[in-house]
Amino acid sequence: MQGVMKITANMLDRYDHLFHNLPVGLLLVDKNDNISYLNKSAQDILYLNGDISNISINELLENATTIDVKQMHDPLEKCDVIKKNGKQVVTRYSPYLSEQGELLGVILLVEPLTRFHERVSQLTNIDLVEGVLRELRNSYTKFRVVLVDHSEWLSSDCWWNELRTISRHADKWVHRLAEIAMKTRREIRETFQDNKIMSNHIEIISKPIQRNGKLIGCVQFLNADKLMDSEQELQFAKKIIRKLEKTYRIDDIIGKSPAINIAREHAKLYAKMRTPILIRGEKGTGKYMLARVIHALSDRYSHPFIRCNFSALASSSNLSTELERVLQSGRNGTVYFYMDEIITKEKQEQLFEFVNNTDELRVIFGSSQALLSEHWKNSLYDMIQRYQITLPALSERQEDIYLLVDMLLAKLNRQYHTNISKVDKEVIEYWKKCEWSGNIAQLERTLEKLVLEADVFTNVITKEQLKKNDLKEPHHVQRASFNMPLQTAIDQFEKDYILLALQQQDFNKTKTAKSLGVSVRNLYYKMDKYNIDRGAP
Repeated sequence: MQGVMKITANMLDRYDHLFHNLPVGLLLVDKNDNISYLNKSAQDILYLNGDISNISINELLENATTIDVKQMHDPLEKCDVIKKNGKQVVTRYSPYLSEQGELLGVILLVEPLTRFHERVSQLTNIDLVEGVLRELRNSYTKFRVVLVDHSEWLSSDCWWNELRTISRHADKWVHRLAEIAMKTRREIRETFQDNKIMSNHIEIISKPIQRNGKLIGCVQFLNADKLMDSEQELQFAKKIIRKLEKTYRIDDIIGKSPAINIAREHAKLYAKMRTPILIRGEKGTGKYMLARVIHALSDRYSHPFIRCNFSALASSSNLSTELERVLQSGRNGTVYFYMDEIITKEKQEQLFEFVNNTDELRVIFGSSQALLSEHWKNSLYDMIQRYQITLPALSERQEDIYLLVDMLLAKLNRQYHTNISKVDKEVIEYWKKCEWSGNIAQLERTLEKLVLEADVFTNVITKEQLKKNDLKEPHHVQRASFNMPLQTAIDQFEKDYILLALQQQDFNKTKTAKSLGVSVRNLYYKMDKYNIDRGAP
């Protein structure tokens, strides 16, 4: 389902027999959104029989998206729902052209979402590993993994040593818990204590690992009272190391909405490729993070990941030197080009030659704007558009706001050493109705202000606190609360001021640095200091 398909009317007649043998559904939709052709797979997927004349794509799919493709001539990937049975399908819309390049309609590729997941699963073969990693987020250091045949697949070094200091009967007890967890397909927690040996109790947590309803195995964790202090110190050290390395995992892409699931699966697929890809999405949707995830999943993960904005290329007097610097800095790694500005056609040609002829770098492009073909050289435009991942706006994935708030609150608690346990449900329901033009980045800034303004006795962020925050001037940098140290207040003011300047300059770093009266290098230093994403939100 990757790539831009350009099928002309003449090709359709010539290769009709091949299209009918495609493993995915293929439909042609005319300018009026009526179906003019579909292959056998599409008939089976959409449950169509017989005459298709005068059938509109809108009769088959909920919220079918053709207008953007017809207007912009750009491909679009999404997850649609079949009206007849409510089943989800992965769809790709592409322009359908005549031999002369005139738009005739839209090509639609369709694949059941379940089949898409199966194909990805077969390709990557990491279902079990993913399931274990998901559970290891609980930060337990002693664990083991059991397969469905009850054989042990993996265990931490000190798992059995710790258990056998408790009791010689621990083996049978642990095996029985794994068997019960897999049989009932639910989490089991049991506590064991042998007062003759030690006064501290030990708890075993057994969790079944499932994928699309299929049981894969069971992961078990050991939780002993006497280990908690050292475990917390270890996990804190891990977080510090991860922060220093600035690495991201696939699980850092938070959300369960269909569009985010598709983006994650595409990231896994594209990570194995070497061709350039484009990540599209509004400011603040997480394009930069996803680029780092793809790098971490690729075979280049141990090599550098570097970022270069098009504004830096546009301001460079010697592009060849700039690109050579990029190559030297990121050799054998990944470079992320953020398209925050349109560069000249001459520089576009140089960039195309650099990307096309350099095997020592994997290239990922990011853009928050639709790319219009008239602004770009054909060679570079076709290269950038070939493989794409689209990240949805926050307003399109409201069901994920609860998960995002939990993740962001945990991050802010660590950053500011606060202990706010949750955000009240009423607050989150209110946020779900907001527009969030800045998407996840704006949500994080909003939550950060609430955390910083909370007093030491605040355990839950409530609607009352939200109302107090809403009364403040929205278009100015907010004043610091008097319950924070002076240096924290100064840092918060500086961070807010830089963010405001970035927003006013549409996140163009060169223009922002000039407006603030600092060098671009100094601006980047400040952005890193305050954890402001260097590649535009």
